Amino acid sequence: MRFVLPFLLLCTTASAQVNLIPLPANLDLQPGRFDLTKPVTIVVNSKEIMPEGELLRKILADALPVEPGLQLEQGPVFPEQFVYLAVPSDAELPKEGYKLRIATTSITLSAADRAGLYHGISTLEQLLPGKEAQASLPCLNITDHPRFPWRGMHLDVCRHFFDVDFVKRYIDLLARYKMNTFHWHLTEDQGWRIEIKKYPKLTEVGAWRSGSQVGPYSRREYDSVPYGGFYTQEQIKEVVAYAAARHITVVPEIEMPGHAMAALASYPQLGCTGGPYEVQKGWGVFDDVFCAGNDSVFTVLEDVLTEVMALFPGQYIHIGGDECPKERWKTCAKCQARMKSNGLKDEHELQSYFIQRIEKFVNSKGRKIIGWDEILEGGLAPNAAVMSWRGTEGGVAAAKEKHNVVMTPGSHCYFDHYQGDPANEPLAIGGYTTVQKVYSYEPIPAELKPEEAKYILGAQGNVWTEYILRPENVEYMAVPRMLALAEVLWTPKAKRDEKGFIVRLENELPKLDAMKVNASKSLYQVSIRPKQGPKPGEIAVEMKLATGGSFSMTEMAPPYDERMAGLAVYSAPVIINSDRELHGWIQREGLTGPIAKRRFLFNKATARPITLSVQPNERYNDGGAFTLVDGITAQEKRVSTEWLGWREGVTITVDLGSVQDVRTVSIGALNETYSWIHTPERVDLSVSEDGKTFTPFGSAEVKAGVGRNAFTLEKAGKARFVRFTVKHRGKIPEGYPGAGNPAWMFLDEIEVR
Repeated sequence: MRFVLPFLLLCTTASAQVNLIPLPANLDLQPGRFDLTKPVTIVVNSKEIMPEGELLRKILADALPVEPGLQLEQGPVFPEQFVYLAVPSDAELPKEGYKLRIATTSITLSAADRAGLYHGISTLEQLLPGKEAQASLPCLNITDHPRFPWRGMHLDVCRHFFDVDFVKRYIDLLARYKMNTFHWHLTEDQGWRIEIKKYPKLTEVGAWRSGSQVGPYSRREYDSVPYGGFYTQEQIKEVVAYAAARHITVVPEIEMPGHAMAALASYPQLGCTGGPYEVQKGWGVFDDVFCAGNDSVFTVLEDVLTEVMALFPGQYIHIGGDECPKERWKTCAKCQARMKSNGLKDEHELQSYFIQRIEKFVNSKGRKIIGWDEILEGGLAPNAAVMSWRGTEGGVAAAKEKHNVVMTPGSHCYFDHYQGDPANEPLAIGGYTTVQKVYSYEPIPAELKPEEAKYILGAQGNVWTEYILRPENVEYMAVPRMLALAEVLWTPKAKRDEKGFIVRLENELPKLDAMKVNASKSLYQVSIRPKQGPKPGEIAVEMKLATGGSFSMTEMAPPYDERMAGLAVYSAPVIINSDRELHGWIQREGLTGPIAKRRFLFNKATARPITLSVQPNERYNDGGAFTLVDGITAQEKRVSTEWLGWREGVTITVDLGSVQDVRTVSIGALNETYSWIHTPERVDLSVSEDGKTFTPFGSAEVKAGVGRNAFTLEKAGKARFVRFTVKHRGKIPEGYPGAGNPAWMFLDEIEVR
């Protein structure tokens, strides 16, 4: 069955009516409009800002249905209808701030600096109507400035490579929403993407791999298609200049001491073992890293950073520092000698030595380093800034030590995570971060005092590209979450309003479509969730929309032929008791959301009463015990609503409602050892006709492979109650990630046939 949810329009405020993202600090609408069909002269108050005047002239010419006769002059000249640009403005405006006044015959834009002038022009650009709309602007007064000085977006070009044209397009998106920092992740285990003239093998060898990991991570499957690419130094200069013209600073990242396999494949002498090494085809963390006991490693990295700093004029150089295994250092004679000669008590202090030595060199060139929060381990380098990604703890610790911090926690700022129901989204690395969750983020941790909070420079969104293969995929994952983060970082906290933002975003989406930006519409994706129905054996299927309101839905009976689909307006949960596939979406004039789908397959245990001896861990308990009998069998994507997780054994009992013939009994379990998830040690089955006396029925068997496994017992018998005694494996054995820690045990659908 197919359902359409009625969609409720949200109330708009005066600020929302102008549909600006991010919302200005202060905005007052005035009566009247500025007519764009009449001749307009753009006047600048100095030769230095003539480029901004030319930018505005081009924007107006491109946006209007007919060019009204646009002129650009240096003042003082004030014709009948004009736009006046001035910088510097009065001293009361903070850095990057601007004032915009639109009257019926004049527009005045003044700013604290050229960056502020550019932001004001971006505001004017967003206010412009489409070519088919009335060619006029609302009269208003805006005084605006950013809340944070670091408003960033990141792009990983190592797992998958993106050409210069797309990088520029990405920068254009940052500029439109007043972001001012582009973090360019240029080196990794899977590819070295920046030309270094002194070490040509870094790109001759390190920029190319023999294949790539494909499909869900759990499969560990690889193709054999050669893959690679890199940017020449001339291309780097081109991108840096392009960003600078839009008042965006490019921060390059050169990973060290870990994530270095591409560099080691190029120059094996830089590793602890001498190789051989290869540019990695797969994703993850690898044991081979730069040798911290080898002085020639520092010579090479200093040479590399010298060339990098010549290309990137910004204050910060990102040196990575994350996910650096210490195994090779523990058995490397040079590393152990380094530790002894410098009085280092462990390998964490050796990493701190490595980072501090690099920082001293970078500081000698007048620059600063920034690194992921692992650079705190073993002692933080004296002048380093920290990028806090593993929650907020690293940022809090660094700020308390009076170090600058950029907040980018995976919970809110990792845009490689799913943004809609994972069952209906393109394959991603995991996680679940909606537009609303991004918008709810507060960059200043509550535990910081005001004098400590000043070290929080801002935040950024990260786009890691293991599962993002093409430019349109980058846009899908970044937009519109980037817009939500842009407002978090620009707009005063007290002015932020999620409902108003959603309204403004809805008006921005058609403009993004016109720009051919592949923005995700997952915000309008229906969530299809099963609940226990009014009777045992029945499922009540609820449909909800993240933005509120209502919609339509479709039910299709087997064989799920589209021609059999009927359309109904969803108004209440749909009750089902046999195999069904349900589709749902929102639809109204001007907006059709993506179709969400769920298939429900029934067996004797589906939607029957179920009890657990031990409740799942609170982190993995979405849907409770009903998840095990909700008619949904987990697919290749690990969707949180399809699995329950334990770190101990559990006994599960299902009441079939009456004594019935039983021939096959099974339960699903996940084998994903790289995530510390292991299958049960065994599953024993017992049956009962009265729920009191249980008789052993046998043990379920499984041929454990990667991904979902079914523990199954095929045996004829009779039962009303079926009990699964699931034995946990205990601690993770040596040789597996997380060895020594309690294993996770993930279970899904129970089947009784």
